[in-house]
Amino acid sequence: MYPNLRAELSRRGLTIQNLALLCGMSASALYERLKGRRHLTLDDALKIKKALNVDIPLEILFSQEIAS
Repeated sequence: MYPNLRAELSRRGLTIQNLALLCGMSASALYERLKGRRHLTLDDALKIKKALNVDIPLEILFSQEIAS
C-alpha cells in the first residue's frame, strides 16, 4: 500500500473499511486497488483524497516512497 496514504489513515484513526465507506465502495474493492491487484483510477484517487480531506497532492499521497 502507499506509505503516505497509510500514514494519513493512521493519523485519522481510519481503517480501509472506514475509508471504503467514505468513498462509497466495498472494503475488498478498495483493498484490491490499494494493493495494486486492480487498477486505481483517477476518480478513485480523488474520492480517497476528498474523503480524507487533505491538501496533499495526489502524486505524493499515492507515491510508493515516503514523503519527508
